[in-house]
Amino acid sequence: MNRKTFTLLSLIAFNLVAQAQNALKIEDLGQLNLNYSSVVQVDSLALRPIKAVVTHKTGEAFQLVAPFEPQRHEFLVKNGQQVQTGMAVMSLSGSEVHHFMEQFESAKSLFNLAKSRYELNKKLFKQKSISNDKWLAISKNYFENKIEYGHYRHFNELIHSIKSEDEIIIKAPLDGYFFYPDSESISASELKLGQILPIDSLRVQAFVGVEDANKLQSFESSHCTLAIDEVSQVSQGYFVKAWSKPITDDCHLSFGQSIRVIPHLATSAFKVPKSSVFTIDRAAYILIKQGSNLQPVAVELMDSNDKVYFVDSTSDLHNKQVLSTSVAAVQGILMGLGGE
Repeated sequence: MNRKTFTLLSLIAFNLVAQAQNALKIEDLGQLNLNYSSVVQVDSLALRPIKAVVTHKTGEAFQLVAPFEPQRHEFLVKNGQQVQTGMAVMSLSGSEVHHFMEQFESAKSLFNLAKSRYELNKKLFKQKSISNDKWLAISKNYFENKIEYGHYRHFNELIHSIKSEDEIIIKAPLDGYFFYPDSESISASELKLGQILPIDSLRVQAFVGVEDANKLQSFESSHCTLAIDEVSQVSQGYFVKAWSKPITDDCHLSFGQSIRVIPHLATSAFKVPKSSVFTIDRAAYILIKQGSNLQPVAVELMDSNDKVYFVDSTSDLHNKQVLSTSVAAVQGILMGLGGE
């Protein structure tokens, strides 16, 4: 393309854009069928449905850990079953169970003895009736036994009932969903028995585009809409992981369920019929009714669905009347091509 041709095309494009910005008198449009729609302002933009899963964030599950490894453990509930506080969830049996019960009673007795000695000598120490070294030894013995007893006591509080000297039943410490352990042993002397996910920890999790992350507002499922709780700051390619607020009862969703959700973005946009939008030199416009005139207004296309465009504009279009029929004919007039 030579310079003269380029200059000519540039002038034509400039003139077309200038014409597109000129108001038209409605009375000059002859017999054209002119209908209008109200422009609606929206503060949320719905994207296309995406895949999601009902899950929880890392660290929200309560871990059940035994301070010993029993010869046998049997689950009394199904994996993923909802349980209530105090409900029997598993049986532990074997000689290690009996050994633990003996250790617990021994730790309890030693702690009570150390506590009595500590309380008695605390008064004597304040009266300066015993030496600092002796008080230090008594205090050290007391706190060491307190820690040891606490270690056994915390697990003992999980015991639902004692069936025999070699078998105990473990209960759920809270309401939630019980899950079998991912891996059994966590150390040589302890056993991971399972985990309970609190009911109010269930969330919808999905991957969203990095460019939408800062504007993400909510996930809409078939039964409910959940506000966004957290968006990861670590991207995985073009996507980041996002979690909703805890799931409410009206959502009717279960742990591990795969669903499709509609992401909603916080935005400031205007909704207009698709038939109202036309282009001149790749710029988008709509025609706003102003008294007895039609005023072309430049807009930026943001998104769309089957029937409408979501657009942005430097003008306040809220509740304005936009032309929705015979738009192509008016476009032709603006471009100097005449009506239909």
